[in-house]
Amino acid sequence: MRTGAPAMDDDPTPPSHFWSGLKYGAVKVARGAGLYGMTLAGRRAPPPAIIPPDPFAGDPERGAQIVDGAFVFAGERIAQARNPWGAIGAGPGWLEEANGFAWLGDLVAHGGQAAQDRARALVADWIAADTAGKLEAGEVAWRADVTGRRVWSWLVRYAWLVEGASDAEQTALLESLGRQVRHLSRVAGHEGRDEGRLAGIAGYVVATLCLANWAEERREAIGLMGEELEPAILPDGCHATRSPRVQVRVLKELTGLRDVFRAAQQPVPTALQTAIDRMAPMVRFFRHGDGGLALFNDSREGDPSEIDSVLALADARGRPPKRAPHGGFERLVAGRLCLLVDVGAPPPAGYDGHAHAGALSLEVSAGQERLIVNCGAALRPDSDWSAAQRATAAHSVLGVGDTNSTEIARLAEGAGAGKRRARTESERREAEDSIWLDVAHDRYWQRFGVTYRRRLFLAAGGEDLRGQESLEGEAGQAFTIRFHLHPKVQVSLLHNHTAALLRTPSGQGWRLRASGADMGLTDSVYLGRGEGKRSQQLILTGVTGSDGATVKWALQRETKKG
Repeated sequence: MRTGAPAMDDDPTPPSHFWSGLKYGAVKVARGAGLYGMTLAGRRAPPPAIIPPDPFAGDPERGAQIVDGAFVFAGERIAQARNPWGAIGAGPGWLEEANGFAWLGDLVAHGGQAAQDRARALVADWIAADTAGKLEAGEVAWRADVTGRRVWSWLVRYAWLVEGASDAEQTALLESLGRQVRHLSRVAGHEGRDEGRLAGIAGYVVATLCLANWAEERREAIGLMGEELEPAILPDGCHATRSPRVQVRVLKELTGLRDVFRAAQQPVPTALQTAIDRMAPMVRFFRHGDGGLALFNDSREGDPSEIDSVLALADARGRPPKRAPHGGFERLVAGRLCLLVDVGAPPPAGYDGHAHAGALSLEVSAGQERLIVNCGAALRPDSDWSAAQRATAAHSVLGVGDTNSTEIARLAEGAGAGKRRARTESERREAEDSIWLDVAHDRYWQRFGVTYRRRLFLAAGGEDLRGQESLEGEAGQAFTIRFHLHPKVQVSLLHNHTAALLRTPSGQGWRLRASGADMGLTDSVYLGRGEGKRSQQLILTGVTGSDGATVKWALQRETKKG
């Protein structure tokens, strides 16, 4: 059950959604008539009363590339002499990043007059194209989440952008900000999915804190933020998308938003502070020993130093929890071995844009070295890998008949989970530093007449992990259990293909034994850093009999060299 943050006396009373809904209704009518752009005319934004702090440094190397006319967004590199939003063949991820303007921070980090001139010229080009109605991908550019991030980015760098600018350039910038904030005041909280709805609201909140003639809307904006945080941040701190990558991104935005409240000398809303306090331990929960993130639900490893920075700014201390009962994850740790398991159902509609069919999948790391992984997520959301990475076969888990445990919508229909969704159950027990985990889901029953159960046992000391995979139901159903291996793990089959030796770069040896299925070794691909990298996977294959199927396996530390 989800619960909202308690109210405090100094918190604004959340507004009724009635007036906000009326405004959004008018937006839809104006859009349908093709008149919406005309309704955005009105008061110009004043110079910001405060400049929001920017606690996260940009990348000077990326800034240098932008100065030279090369943009790298969402895994694509496109050389564009003038503006990135008009790039031919750019994918959706590219267009989101280009129009969000977070890359202004890269130019600031690069520094120098050339970077400043380039930033000012690019902002002026965007404004001119938008004013003339010639902005490429205008639908993406004016999405609530993209607009919110752009407004926030422009306000953060306002002083830098107007330094040396002409009066006409400054006027154009403030007029455009006025149009964008007016747009956010109508659509924030009503448009967007996953983390995007909160991004639009956050940009609106920042504008009301920084721009004096929008101060009256601050109460409404903060109320919208509280209304979104309640369902988006689950009681255990997991973001409703169940994506570790989104977890870090949203925590980063919320800590930055808190800093804006402090800079404006305004009380930090309780809902915002509570969300930060809940989310930070869950970021630690999702980290392996190398400091990177687990690869569940459209996630990549990420930059450990950036994750450290986000946690430091969140200023929320404490060890990672053992369980995330609302988010649906378990963390088993003994000795140097860390096991992360997805035991939850897919996210609800509206938060399922990052969903993978990875129910009951696991990842295993030993110290700072990853052993068993999921495949991860490609940088470009519309790449050939995008659909494949979301499949059950891209996760370390059992699959039946090459069928996904959760239906995944086709890209043409918009990313998300379909109508057929895994329903899961789990039970955890601990005794004398050993951990038992019993998990199951029923999504193969309707099509194949079998249910899947995975039992795991991690012994004290962290050198012995046991697993049992069971299918109960109809005979004659082919299954495959996959253990995707990190690219740095060397593997060889032993003992007539009943065992495999895994060797890590540090020289650690781990032996995986199995019975009840045929063991094989085949190619895999690792997208933990976004770009596809060749790796291998151990597979255990079999067919259910009259009693179903039971496969037992053990991953144990090698005590002898060689």
